[in-house]
Amino acid sequence: MLALEETLVEMLLEEAIVEKLRNDGPCSFDDVIASLPDFSWGQIFVAVDCMSRDGRVFLRQLGYSTYQISLGSRHTEFSTVTSEKEMQSSLSG
Repeated sequence: MLALEETLVEMLLEEAIVEKLRNDGPCSFDDVIASLPDFSWGQIFVAVDCMSRDGRVFLRQLGYSTYQISLGSRHTEFSTVTSEKEMQSSLSG
């Protein structure tokens, strides 16, 4: 059950990151963290890392330790209906 809960949290976090970038455009990593207070820095870092590896987001280093995150060319389109269906199939699966 714990793995299922972790998967659901990851899906919600990834959707929240995509929504933030879709609404606000490219943001600094710190802006993304500040806008998602229900998630830890570590959770956000891991999600952004995974999403950057598969092309959903793009990371650009602006300074020594400043990174900009933007939607990548392969970002996944999420809708509430799609996300709810995925979560329901995960729960019943």
